[in-house]
Amino acid sequence: MPNLPSSKQEKISTIQALLTVTSTVYAVAIVSLPRTIAEQTQTPDVWQGLLLASLFGLGAVFINVKLCQRFPGKTFYELNSVIAGKFISLLINIAFMVYCVMICSVVSRMMAEFIKALALERTPVSMILLPFLLLVGYLTSGGLQAMVRLVELFFPLTFIVYLLLIILNINHFDLDNLRPVFHQGWRPIFKSLQVVPFSALGFESMLILTNFMVNPQKAWKAGGIGYSIAMALYVLMVTMVIGCMSVEEVSRLQWPVVSFAQQIEFPGAFLERFEIFFIILWTIKIFMTAANYYFYLVAGISQLTQKWNGYIYYLPLIFIFALSMYPQNFVVMGNMDKVSGYFGMIICAGVPLVLLLISMVFRIRGNPDGKP
Repeated sequence: MPNLPSSKQEKISTIQALLTVTSTVYAVAIVSLPRTIAEQTQTPDVWQGLLLASLFGLGAVFINVKLCQRFPGKTFYELNSVIAGKFISLLINIAFMVYCVMICSVVSRMMAEFIKALALERTPVSMILLPFLLLVGYLTSGGLQAMVRLVELFFPLTFIVYLLLIILNINHFDLDNLRPVFHQGWRPIFKSLQVVPFSALGFESMLILTNFMVNPQKAWKAGGIGYSIAMALYVLMVTMVIGCMSVEEVSRLQWPVVSFAQQIEFPGAFLERFEIFFIILWTIKIFMTAANYYFYLVAGISQLTQKWNGYIYYLPLIFIFALSMYPQNFVVMGNMDKVSGYFGMIICAGVPLVLLLISMVFRIRGNPDGKP
């Protein structure tokens, strides 16, 4: 099976792969994650579930990297057929592309609702979505190098604003809001895992990025560190929000992290609305996340059609836009991200594990030079 045209020749460094994984994981769910976990647990035990999900995600990163390293020069879309045959691999590839469409749609709609509620109250959601998705298609048309350079440009800025958000709220932190620990045992922690899957996704990036790396033998290092950084930021943010505002208050807020940012006060009314910086850079993070998943989708379409042209960059946007406009309220949106999360766990962790085991049992490997 021939490789992807032109784009397949693009290579990224280890640090670029690391930052891409971090940017893919840490984005949309952070603004509402403290509320969803607090609603499920109703106890201060909010960080333990995220920690367990992080360990599971690291295991999935390891599985995905080891699978791709057995088939040098091949993406997830290509190695399927070597292990499972053409028909089964076609079903797996289609399922993975459907998953990418679902994630892009959910992420884009959440971004639109967030911006509409906080900044553009009179603007229709469709008019926020349309330019956003067109920009995603335009960035993807520049190839993988354009995407990773954007990640390199904005990651330091988003990281600095994140740290400032934490540091400037330390004076509001009350350790008593996180007590008692394990008051109701493990049951609330396992309940919190019901809402975590969507937030823990992103480990599947290594299924595509591993063999785009200059040094694919360092893929585990890039994926493991990148994923760990993202989930550590999740755990820290959720812990700080609960510690500053209590479980009861957080469970009543639609966007608790925005309220968390609004607590920041500067002497002399200087820089009164610090949350503006967070909103702007968070929107950029969502843009990078959507662009990453859209690139994975376009790579799959080009693999199936054996074409890589301008139409591929924009045609899928029609389906993503239609699916993004489907939810009529936040309840439907919440159900969509749950379905996407569980579906992603199956397709991006369960299926690669089965493929890896089959390849190990039957000693199926690719050639070191990547040729058939």
